[in-house]
Order: sequence, then C-alpha cells, then structure tokens
Amino acid sequence: MVDYEEMKKKYPRGMILFQGFVMVVVSTVMSLLLISPLYIFDIDGQLLVDIFTFPIDFIPLPINLIGIPLIPIGLLLTVWANYTLLHIGKIGLRAREPMQTPSTLVVSGPYRYSRNPLYLGALIALFGLVIVWSSLVVFLGSVAVFVIFRYKFIKREEIILEEEFGDEYRDFKKHVRRWF
Repeated sequence: MVDYEEMKKKYPRGMILFQGFVMVVVSTVMSLLLISPLYIFDIDGQLLVDIFTFPIDFIPLPINLIGIPLIPIGLLLTVWANYTLLHIGKIGLRAREPMQTPSTLVVSGPYRYSRNPLYLGALIALFGLVIVWSSLVVFLGSVAVFVIFRYKFIKREEIILEEEFGDEYRDFKKHVRRWF
C-alpha cells in the first residue's frame, strides 16, 4: 500500500505531477464512458447539443459572453484553495477528501473570505458555463450540484470540523461566511 504522506515528504513536486497524471487518466476514461453510448446506440450528437442548449438563446449572444471570465475565476479559486490546504495548511491528500477529519483548521488564503472556497470555485465556474451555454438544462444541473454541495457535503463537513476543533471552529464560523 502506498503511504501518500511519506511520498509527499520525499517527492512534493513529483506527487503533484502524479496527481495531475491520475486526474488526466481518470477524466479521459470517464469521457470515453460518457461518449461510448453515442456510438453503441447510434445516437446523433446533435441530439445532445439540442438537449444541453435548450432553450436556444435563453441568454442572448452578446450577454452570454459575460460568463467567460467566471470560468477561469472559479478554477483559479479552486486551485488557490487546494494550494492553501496542501502547502500552507499541510493537510494531506487523503484528509482533503470530503467527509474526512482534517488535522489542521486552515484559516488563511481564500479561507479568510469563505469557509468553502473549493465548492465556491466549482460553482462559480459552473455558473459561468451556464451563462455561456445559455442553457436551462445546465442551469438545473448546476442547481442540483449546489444542493448536493450544500446539504450533503458542507453540512456533514461542518459537523466534523465542529467536533474536531470545537470553539476554534465556532469562532471561525462567526467571522467567515459560508460562501463569501
């Protein structure tokens, strides 16, 4: 079994490259799994375009370009929050996964402004996609993602953090908002 904490100490940059490689492989496999039904069942790609862009011009063309800067802003916030957890907070790879008990309460970086910058960054990028694609279907999907983040992940993580850090986390909650 691989000891990630030990690997991280010995090869910090190599570990980050390894994570990136794993993410690329997993996303490629997932993409192939999602696309393969199109070929297996001979589904026209235009059908998917029609579904994901329904209704057409929900947000008209020049206005929907407002969403373009939101995508990199959300992604940069997510990267900043991950960097803060990994390098400043010294929270290991396993402890950063949802529902895990962290060893440190991180209150610096983007955590000075939001208790959940990882989720916030993902939602900002997703909201940018909703505006750019001007799709009601993608909007409804992003609302579902928000509900899952808020009531499944964040609710449970706040309970874990309050049990682990007690008054320190309650004081953090008083001074830092959940989203921004």
